[in-house]
Amino acid sequence: MIYFLYGCMIICGIYTLKIVFSKEIKFSISKIDIALFVLVFYITLNRYFIQSQYGFSIRYVELLGLSFFYVVLRTIAIKNYSWLLLSVVVSGVIQAVYGNLQLLGYYDSNHSLFKMTGSFFNPGPYAGFLVCVWTIALGMYLFKDDIIMQVQSHKKNNSLFLNDLVKFVFEYIPLLGVISMAIVFPSLQSRASWIAATVSSLVLLELKYHFFKIVFKIVTSRFQKMAVISILIIIFIIGLFSLYHYKKASSDGRVFIWKVTTEMIADNPVFGVGFDRFKTYYMNYQANYFAKNGETTESLVADNVYYAFNEGVQFVSENGLIGLVLLFFVLYILFQTKSNKEDQAISIIAKTALLTIGIFGCLSYPMQILPIKIILIMALALLACLDLNVFELKLSQNNMPLSLYKTMFLLFNIILTINQSIYINTLDKGFKTWQAAALPFESYETVLKDYKTAYPIFKNEGDFLMSYGKTLSLAGKNTQAITILEEAKQYLNTTVIQTALGDAYKGAKQYKKAETAYQKAYNMCPSKFYPMYLLVKLYDETDNKKQVLIMANNILNKGVKIPSTAIKEIREEINQILIKYKNPLD
Repeated sequence: MIYFLYGCMIICGIYTLKIVFSKEIKFSISKIDIALFVLVFYITLNRYFIQSQYGFSIRYVELLGLSFFYVVLRTIAIKNYSWLLLSVVVSGVIQAVYGNLQLLGYYDSNHSLFKMTGSFFNPGPYAGFLVCVWTIALGMYLFKDDIIMQVQSHKKNNSLFLNDLVKFVFEYIPLLGVISMAIVFPSLQSRASWIAATVSSLVLLELKYHFFKIVFKIVTSRFQKMAVISILIIIFIIGLFSLYHYKKASSDGRVFIWKVTTEMIADNPVFGVGFDRFKTYYMNYQANYFAKNGETTESLVADNVYYAFNEGVQFVSENGLIGLVLLFFVLYILFQTKSNKEDQAISIIAKTALLTIGIFGCLSYPMQILPIKIILIMALALLACLDLNVFELKLSQNNMPLSLYKTMFLLFNIILTINQSIYINTLDKGFKTWQAAALPFESYETVLKDYKTAYPIFKNEGDFLMSYGKTLSLAGKNTQAITILEEAKQYLNTTVIQTALGDAYKGAKQYKKAETAYQKAYNMCPSKFYPMYLLVKLYDETDNKKQVLIMANNILNKGVKIPSTAIKEIREEINQILIKYKNPLD
């Protein structure tokens, strides 16, 4: 993310120089620009003025950077977008090759449980990025003739060699992209990417070859048409059913998250809870659900949750029904956009790329992944550039406002660049200090010094406060730990925060508050043994024999979701405690 922000600064500098030295400045504003501006303005207004509280948000910083990136992309001529799309395909090929080398053992992955992650932190985002590139690569290959003709028509040098080179590049690089990513997809085991790839491929193939149109021309009777439609529906249902059972626990977990999130939406229907605040509230709702309904079978798929695994559901929970209406307005404008006939191919590719991201987002979290959002912004900017109905404003050298505009623009960007460079540099140092604090350490004093240094930067960041507070608790600085962890709850809430808070309250001899924190952790994820174990230890320390016996027997009779050494050791220690209370097991 830091590199992206630095990149935006460099682009800002180049863009500023371009404006300053231009003899004519041309502004083109489309309906897409206006719709997107209104949506981003509402998100900002809701986050900072309508909501009662907001925290540090990497996603919002990225949103600002992406908004600027969009503005710059809007100044790029349409003829250059084919090369931009080709660069995206090249990046996908590199990622696919990198992933295969990880699978073969030449490189380590970025996750201990998975062999293949590319340069991402787990296979999910990696698959999401690749499926977006897959759509672009397949679209460019299917419509290669149109794209090659467009690129060649805009070349100043029409030599035979350059024409052949352009033809070779725009035909074989997309083909290489399709092949390399088709090899990777099965190994990633991402159902969301498989569905997105299947749907986007069918859409592109239909738009190119019109298979369904041909079939329904051949099938003339109403009965035959109904039979074809029924067969397609049956195939679709069987496919979804198979994918659901392929990883049933994962599917059930997503359904449960959506179920709990609907309660959050019901409590905040108009404005939601604020942009990037889903993780602040969700676990409280999950804890309330299990506190009310007990340890149901859904507890087996419940865990700490940061994302809704459905971008639509999460968007509504954060931005409310007003945000949803504005989002639908943006989508309506996008797919109503008309372009010139010669630009139809790249228009189709851009719209299908958006469709791919949308489908993938129904089961995953693409709006948390910066590379996917960059592709999204490129597709949006391309469609805005293709829009035939635009408002244009020109400032030429003969106009007095041009010099004034250039001067104001230059001064504004100098001030902006200085402020942003200071902010980004501070952010960069803060992340490095935080990262250093998270590494293995010899003494708590050293790591706490790092946390203290980074605190002014990340004092509103839930994950940072959680790590800082837990370290304070482990170091025995209970009063400070309680302060930091109570602050963390304002921006994030997980079982880690609650158990660390319970430990701190227990260390400070505030046993009732410790019990409340441990109980909250248990209610968040009833399948976890650790909060129950901590409750037994607390009751044992406070000589609460009745609660010790109840909770201890619950642990020993509890079903195990995933067997582990930790659970075995917990049960052994519980047996020792029960022996002390003269309650031998059968």
